[in-house]
Amino acid sequence: MILAGWRRHPVCASVMLWVFLSQPLQRGRFMSNDDERRRYKRLPKAFHVLAHEFKFPIAAQPRFETTCADISAGGLCVEASRRFTPGDKLQIKVHIPTLNKYSPGFFKYYENDADQYLHAIAEVTWVDPSAGRYMTGLRFLDVDEDACRALAGLITKAVREMDDD
Repeated sequence: MILAGWRRHPVCASVMLWVFLSQPLQRGRFMSNDDERRRYKRLPKAFHVLAHEFKFPIAAQPRFETTCADISAGGLCVEASRRFTPGDKLQIKVHIPTLNKYSPGFFKYYENDADQYLHAIAEVTWVDPSAGRYMTGLRFLDVDEDACRALAGLITKAVREMDDD
């Protein structure tokens, strides 16, 4: 079953259920509109990312700055200057202007784009070396539930607008 193991998934269960219910069914199986096997819609957007390896001592870990190639409610793809190994854990901070607009409550009305960050712990899932840089796939392990919902809302709206163009 598609949702087998959903309780163990780090992303909030409500977002997973929403993603599942919003996708068309084909012969009783979960299928996306473009017949991909991806669980989440991806937004190809170059958001600024700050990251460092999540191991002790944390303060001693070198930080790196980069941009993401794409982002989803389940993770993101970044271009790193060093090679990480699948399974490595990273603490990441992604600057996403207008993220708060999709947040519940008070933050929806917070107008300052300067402080709109998604904070998460992520795991390296794959690494693709190209031209001295490393395209690195990161899966969110721990992210705030409200931030996860806000990100899913932002992505849904942006993808819908891209499809309309």
